[in-house]
Amino acid sequence: MKNIIFLTFLSVLIFSLSISKTYAEDDSNSKPVNYTVVLDLSDRVLNDNQLQKDFTLIRKIFKEFETKARRGLILTSKDRFAVKIIPQKGSPLNIASFEDKLQLNLDEVPVQNKNKRMEEFVTSFEKVLDRLEKQSLIGKDPNDFFGVDIWAYLNDNADSFSKSGYRNLVMIATDGYFDFESRSHVMRTGNRYTSTQFMAELTNYDWKEKAEAKDYGLIPIKLKADIEWVISGISSKDDQDILQNKKIIYIWEKWLRESGANKYHFILNNSSSQMASKLLAVL
Repeated sequence: MKNIIFLTFLSVLIFSLSISKTYAEDDSNSKPVNYTVVLDLSDRVLNDNQLQKDFTLIRKIFKEFETKARRGLILTSKDRFAVKIIPQKGSPLNIASFEDKLQLNLDEVPVQNKNKRMEEFVTSFEKVLDRLEKQSLIGKDPNDFFGVDIWAYLNDNADSFSKSGYRNLVMIATDGYFDFESRSHVMRTGNRYTSTQFMAELTNYDWKEKAEAKDYGLIPIKLKADIEWVISGISSKDDQDILQNKKIIYIWEKWLRESGANKYHFILNNSSSQMASKLLAVL
């Protein structure tokens, strides 16, 4: 009899521990999501299929957002999704209009309106995204693009990508360079800059040792530790330098780490399918 009672107790205990573990695992994924896509629409968009690659990844993130929201029956969903565009001097893009139409914060929508608002957003999303993709190609020559200031944009706006109690993920679609047509407004402290112009000094096989010895890099900013970063589309502009992508990743990793980021991922500018696969592994 005692053995039966003991075995029964042991079975209940094991079952309870199993349930507790399941709840613990579920709890790690129970946070609402706050997905933000940041677009660098500088002359990199002239690269073959670049916009198609960028917008494929936007659609992948949006699909994950939609799936997560519907899993929560939408009525209880607090999930957030937004596409942001880094301003570019001389660009005719109506940034405010596109950002407004490509943003949905379900936590700010009244319960009785959530399902309708979600359906409206899903219906309009593809049309707006297609229009943005077409209008992003503002010229056919690199000189038609002034360039974007990624450093200043993140310095000014990164806090807005974080919301307490959320899984905050930001994907930046960029080749990884911090370049401008004019360097007159680039700031410098020692061998730290707000642009990547110092990469011209890192040409030999010992580039990393030189970068560390002379402390080359970007000036750190303040980033919230609860944001997970994905830098997607890293692409070398120097076909003669097979190590260029490694240099870009090194510079970004150093900058993100020194700025307070704890989690970051890098996706090279490969085929759409390869990039999508890398992104889904993160999501």
